[in-house]
Amino acid sequence: MTVHWTDTSRVEPLAADRARRELMVDVWYPADSAAEPDAQYLDPSAFDQPQSAQRLKAYLRTAYDDIKAGRVRTHAIQGAPFARSVKRSPVLVFSHGGGEARETYTAQLEDLASHGYVVAAITHTYDAVLAVFPDGRHVVLAPRRWPPSTVSSIERLPPSEEANPDRLRWWADDIRFVLNELSRENRIGGSSRLPFAGRLDLTRVGAFGHSAGGQAAAHACQIDSRLRACLNQDGLNGYAPYYLDAHGWGMDQAFMLITRAPRTDPPTDAELGAMKLTRTQAGELVERLRARQEATLRSTGGGSYRVVIESKATTHADFGDLPLLQSRDHAEAETRARVLGVVRSYTRAFFDKYLIGTKVPLLDGKTAGEFVEGVQRFEPAKRPRGVALPAAR
Repeated sequence: MTVHWTDTSRVEPLAADRARRELMVDVWYPADSAAEPDAQYLDPSAFDQPQSAQRLKAYLRTAYDDIKAGRVRTHAIQGAPFARSVKRSPVLVFSHGGGEARETYTAQLEDLASHGYVVAAITHTYDAVLAVFPDGRHVVLAPRRWPPSTVSSIERLPPSEEANPDRLRWWADDIRFVLNELSRENRIGGSSRLPFAGRLDLTRVGAFGHSAGGQAAAHACQIDSRLRACLNQDGLNGYAPYYLDAHGWGMDQAFMLITRAPRTDPPTDAELGAMKLTRTQAGELVERLRARQEATLRSTGGGSYRVVIESKATTHADFGDLPLLQSRDHAEAETRARVLGVVRSYTRAFFDKYLIGTKVPLLDGKTAGEFVEGVQRFEPAKRPRGVALPAAR
């Protein structure tokens, strides 16, 4: 189901009339077979307006024609009845990467729904390539919405390498708002038009995302105790998957980082010149960045995992569908599908462990799967004195 929700508590500064914040959300859920039509990969009306079509062509590239023509099929049914065999489902909220689209993560979202989860995938309006609203409005990406950060806490790290804190909070508030709406619909129950109403287990909720969305999901965990587990897929700023608070504390919940292996070859003289660093200074900076990532992973009350996948065989985009859809031949498509399968497997294993309570040998680190360099477990940390508990909503 695709839903349109308005957050009446927040003004949208970029809207012409300074209206309230509006979000489009796809909700995937376990379903019974039905006669309703297959869910479309991308709303056909997204191609109706010239500016939107132009943006999508640049974003989808070689997959544009197939997606526009409806040749990319999903494994979902639009508006199907909720699965009778599932009493209540754990809930996940998903946040896409900056300038991306919620729809281009369908392979991940369908996989989770097929294993019993309800997944709400957000379009962060003005930060996605395109948002299409029911009344025909199209809102394209506003690339200059968030100015680069002007402050860095790491010596010699350019401030532009850090995340904009306002964007982190804005996206995290989108996640929290969607969780509020899911809770409201769940209370309505049988009177709601939504098939999943009354079937959500809101004692088992997690958040995850890719790139900027991964950092937003982690920040949402830091400020909302309803989220029991958070996962960041390759979302690093200054090598940090999220930022510690003023007390050096991360979050109370369990956390996972799935990231591509860092570069191992030394920087060239030209790169050092561009960074205005000596080779010694560059080495010291790398060590400080590594220490920062270690500190975040060792500062979670529920413990954390770091899954490192090979960088040579993968790209930052491999957490979504587009590398697969843009494949030039069958062999490349198979490789991209296998990489995406690794991401799906570790994502599901993490949430299975912390939201469902099942045993997941995949996380014991004893056997690394294809494309995986290693899995590291960090033990739960103790909350420092003076650190306040996060809000419940």
